[in-house]
Amino acid sequence: MVREQINSLHAVRGLAALAVLNHHLILAIPGVPETLWSTETSKTFSLTLLNIIAYSPLHLLWSGHEAVMVFFILSGFVLTLHILRTDEAYWIYALRRLIRIWIPFMFSLIFALAAASVIQMVGDNYSGWLRASVPEPVSVMALLGHLLMTGLGHHMTLSPVMWSLVHEVRISLLMPLIVFGVVRFPRLSVVASIALLSVGAVSPSAFALAAESIKQSLYGTLIYIPLFVMGAFLAIYRDMLRKTISALSTPFSVAVLIFGMLLLETRWLVYENELLNHVTGMFGAAIVIMIAFASRGVSIALEKPFLIWLGNISYPLYLTHMLVLAVLADIGTRFQMPTSVVLVAAFFASISFAEMFRRLIDSPVQRLNGALTRKFTARAIGAA
Repeated sequence: MVREQINSLHAVRGLAALAVLNHHLILAIPGVPETLWSTETSKTFSLTLLNIIAYSPLHLLWSGHEAVMVFFILSGFVLTLHILRTDEAYWIYALRRLIRIWIPFMFSLIFALAAASVIQMVGDNYSGWLRASVPEPVSVMALLGHLLMTGLGHHMTLSPVMWSLVHEVRISLLMPLIVFGVVRFPRLSVVASIALLSVGAVSPSAFALAAESIKQSLYGTLIYIPLFVMGAFLAIYRDMLRKTISALSTPFSVAVLIFGMLLLETRWLVYENELLNHVTGMFGAAIVIMIAFASRGVSIALEKPFLIWLGNISYPLYLTHMLVLAVLADIGTRFQMPTSVVLVAAFFASISFAEMFRRLIDSPVQRLNGALTRKFTARAIGAA
């Protein structure tokens, strides 16, 4: 049963990564970012194709930020299971977590640096957002800032998606404390989460993906801690949730799943407010994850080989798809290729490159982590 739960959540992770890819491909279309990010008063809600896919449930297929919220709760869930089932020293846990996130990230930066040296220009048949996101050569100090994951805007130019990794690393290192709090003091953990969410009300700049100061970046980390806490609650009370939800019919479970998806999309379907959308998105993502592991019918639907494979390449895909998109946009500009052709090619090329990255880099890193775990576990047993 544990294997099935993990497989279904692995599939959810893969689908979320695919949504991020779709998100950035659509944002590369001229005029799309400007329209989506304009003020409410300047938006027109006519039946254009963009409005139809942006302000309807279809937006779920390319929800970038919402997908990251799913990632965060999934991380909280999986890390909690690991912490509860192992008795490793904190430094071993921290080392394994840093290796898992940082080494693949470092290789993605190497690829980005190589791309920055050859990319000449992305034409105006792509959005201004994409042209501003193309990797460019950086100074040694800026590269060091990337590697240290400061969260500052000028330390994320090689990898625009790394903003989430900054928070992931910081909060991952706090997870043993978070799990202890949820297990021993669940009510206090809820109160603390509410207090952390209030940072978003006091300092709206915390929602910015790229920070202008370390303080602002840390504020951003604070508002994402509750998502990891939510993941911890789901993991700790998973048996109770599974028992309750397994008693429901599959159609009813699917209805709850759809409700969670719609809640996740509140920003696009109901009302746009950063703090409100952050909270509703958190609960929506939690419902999706809960149904995915607790409903037998939904789990079976998710446990398809293709979806599991998507989960396997989810981290490589997240790390590298923007790089692939930028390189192909540069090639498309040089050879005056239609934007639509380049974006379709970027979709398949991103997935193919992610699979190569998985085989050459990500999987070996996971094996390294496994070897470290076995080595230090054996040493601890021997010492005992």
